Amino acid sequence: MSRVQDHSPELSAAQREWRDRNLAEQKQRHADIVEDMEQLAARRDEWIEAFLERIQTRGFNYNCDALRKILKEELPVKPDRPFKVVY
Repeated sequence: MSRVQDHSPELSAAQREWRDRNLAEQKQRHADIVEDMEQLAARRDEWIEAFLERIQTRGFNYNCDALRKILKEELPVKPDRPFKVVY
């Protein structure tokens, strides 16, 4: 018994051209997004620092209006690698 995935249909020249053109456009969009995310790196670090300070001083909502302050020992350690944005 063969599966559908075992046999791919032959593409016409027009279909291959469309596929290749769209693939190139997607790669360009991805490169633009990666560049934008890298440009935001400094601001993102500021946002993370502000968040970590806020949860230590103001607290973190864990149930309705109940706040719990996060201790400095509980904060995550910043990794030695670049920040990776998943989108």
